[in-house]
Amino acid sequence: MTKESFVKGVERLVDPVEVGTLHFIEGFTKKIPKNIQEKMVEKSGETTPYMGFVVEPYSYFLCYELKDLEKAASLLPEGFRLIKTSIFNEDEPKYYGIFGCFNAHTSGFWGLRVEFYVIAEDIKTGLMSWIIIDYDTNTITYDPKNGFTDPNATGSLITTDYEGYLHLDVKNDKGRALALSSDLNQGKMTNLYDRLWVEGNLSIAYGRDKINTNSGQFSLIFNPKEFEKALRMPKGSYHIEVNNWYPGLFYDSPSEVACFPYAQHFLSDSPGHASLLYDEKQLNEKINTVDFSKISVFSTKEVSKLILAGGVLSALTNTVLLGLLLFK
Repeated sequence: MTKESFVKGVERLVDPVEVGTLHFIEGFTKKIPKNIQEKMVEKSGETTPYMGFVVEPYSYFLCYELKDLEKAASLLPEGFRLIKTSIFNEDEPKYYGIFGCFNAHTSGFWGLRVEFYVIAEDIKTGLMSWIIIDYDTNTITYDPKNGFTDPNATGSLITTDYEGYLHLDVKNDKGRALALSSDLNQGKMTNLYDRLWVEGNLSIAYGRDKINTNSGQFSLIFNPKEFEKALRMPKGSYHIEVNNWYPGLFYDSPSEVACFPYAQHFLSDSPGHASLLYDEKQLNEKINTVDFSKISVFSTKEVSKLILAGGVLSALTNTVLLGLLLFK
């Protein structure tokens, strides 16, 4: 498959009307019990196993060396252990906690996310893995533990200006904040460490506080050249105004900072579906067998039916419980 075909295929899986409708019905979905939400998501994953996921230009990654390794290890799910990694090809491997800051338009949401990851190794497969420990967002979201949830950082932003500066200002409703400015003109395109950026994105999992008993890894499907190079931002090219995430977990200043000055296009496993890719060879084989004509655009019609069914079941359950209490 050509680069152009893959890029266009992913973009066409993101339907703005469907995404907008999903944002609307999320308010009803979150009222359904979590176990029913999980069944809804699993059913949807059977119908639509892949989502279009487009990270918009100038995604920004702050890579901090971990300081409290015991605390960092406690944030990982079972079956993972801390592992050292480089960010770029020539830098010294370290234990890393990484902030990924980006705008994205996807089949399921449209907006900003700041995600904090700890880099680990899957003990069973040996794959380097990005573990999503927590996140702040100005849009709707879903994770295995909490189900569908509202934005927790309304009014947050990441943007660029006409002089080539990036501005990030994210504050959640509990006061957690990350704010910075960065002169992107000072960045230099540099080769990335492909095990972290390519292999790592084949094995993504949620941290201990975001999982339930059925949680597992998922993969992104992408052209490996998406992670061939990034802008390496030197010290002095960015000013971090505030970062009060996880005090004491990592050192005060990032060891490395990377920025991708172009959009990145992925097929993401939908919740409830796992591609189980193990290396770049399998990734390339997967890309070459993707048939976008057979991948359904995510539709809220089926979700709406499931919401209705779930709502009816929830209402019936509540009625039965009320009856038991009244006639006890």
